[in-house]
Amino acid sequence: MPDVVAKLRKVIWRSLDNDFTIASFQPEKIGLEFVATGDLFKPSEGITYSLSGKWQDHPTYGKQFKIDSYCVQAPCDSESIAAYLEKYITGIGPVLADKLIEKYGKHTIAILKGAPERVSNEKIMPYKKALKISEQLQEDDKRQGVLIQLEGLLSKAKGLPKKLAQDLLNVYGLTAHEVVKSNPYVLTGMNRIGFILADKVAMACGVKLDDPERIKAGIIYVIKQTMQETGDVWLDVREVCGRLSDLINEMKRDIIGRVINTLVDDEILIKHNCLVTLAQFAEDEDTIADCVTRFLI
Repeated sequence: MPDVVAKLRKVIWRSLDNDFTIASFQPEKIGLEFVATGDLFKPSEGITYSLSGKWQDHPTYGKQFKIDSYCVQAPCDSESIAAYLEKYITGIGPVLADKLIEKYGKHTIAILKGAPERVSNEKIMPYKKALKISEQLQEDDKRQGVLIQLEGLLSKAKGLPKKLAQDLLNVYGLTAHEVVKSNPYVLTGMNRIGFILADKVAMACGVKLDDPERIKAGIIYVIKQTMQETGDVWLDVREVCGRLSDLINEMKRDIIGRVINTLVDDEILIKHNCLVTLAQFAEDEDTIADCVTRFLI
């Protein structure tokens, strides 16, 4: 998969529903301007990107670069530094950006990031503002690092939503990679991710077939799926065990039964005789029953 380092010259088209973008890029080294397509989060003209993907021949528009992943390069020329500061850093507009570049040149970002007190002492801006900008730049570095880690982790499974890494970062912050790596089944809490896709990631990460977290996630998935198919809130424990055993490689039913009991102890499931359901649905059913009773009295 080739890497291309290039500056974004112009956003030609961008979807209103997602991050899909068509843009023209100028290679950092000698080369002709080219068109690239793919998901770019908040694309900014003048910013340099390291693009990973492949070249394709479009039947109408000719040769294009299809972006599979990317990262923003630290800007090093005055134009790129100004564009980066104005578009990515809260509190910096064109006037302040020009003032900083005039003072610090190509070292502007490094000084803002690592020496906010110097910026303050030289009367460029108040210390509190310089400190906030420094923290924001450091945070952006960390977020980009986590995004790269997440993309590497999620690339092990096909069929995942393209914006999943960014969505995970928004939910879990800088701990997102560690959270998913330690328990890939947290993915089932994300939009359009069910047990099947989360299980692909888990298997690629080396999760054992009989891992309790795998069985727990599978039980909850089977209960929800069966409820949707049948309309029944309470399900026979034997049916849940049988369905899950078929789903995940003939898992022994006694092991599934023990994990069901653990979920009951943790109050995630409610069990009544040989029937079981999710606690949230049991509470909803009780509420509805109370309302009907009061209406009939």
